[in-house]
Amino acid sequence: MIAAIIPAHDDAARVRHAVDSLHRQTRPPERILVMSDDSTDATVEVALEAGAEVLLTVDNRQDRAGALNQALGTVRMAPDDLVLVLEPGVRLPPGFLDRALAALRDRNVGAVPVRSAAGGTAALIRWQALQDVHRSFGRYCDQGPVTGRLGLALDLEAVGWHLSPLAEADEDRPDPDERVTALPLEVVRAEPAAA
Repeated sequence: MIAAIIPAHDDAARVRHAVDSLHRQTRPPERILVMSDDSTDATVEVALEAGAEVLLTVDNRQDRAGALNQALGTVRMAPDDLVLVLEPGVRLPPGFLDRALAALRDRNVGAVPVRSAAGGTAALIRWQALQDVHRSFGRYCDQGPVTGRLGLALDLEAVGWHLSPLAEADEDRPDPDERVTALPLEVVRAEPAAA
């Protein structure tokens, strides 16, 4: 199974495009989760309308890394499952997941990172590799201001996983004429999964 997680804060104008790019994959993920971090705009409604599940952060003070840590601590995954983490402004090309899965045939590769032209990031990561990071560091994603997005890659390598060469993606540029409408839908608060 592949579970995609998009940490979002007031990203209503961008989250739909990220979710749509996941639905257009030649091999789409089984689950798409948007982790809304205290969004005050229509991020939650737009994500639900686009076909994603929505989780809400609880007392997060660590920005996107904290939102990801909460999401990863909440989802139930099997050891061979994969997690696709992406920023809301990144649109993945339709064949990305197929190419990433091919790179993961090498059992020493723990993640396949992707970078967009404008600097947004995404990565397809083995759940087992994320668990190894969590066991070693007590968290999935580095919450420090210095390492930022690079932290997880460094952590994966520190616990013995290799990274595939970096792939490229398109950065989403929101259409200023795009209208966002709110829908009365339910959301779920993130609570840690039982061990």
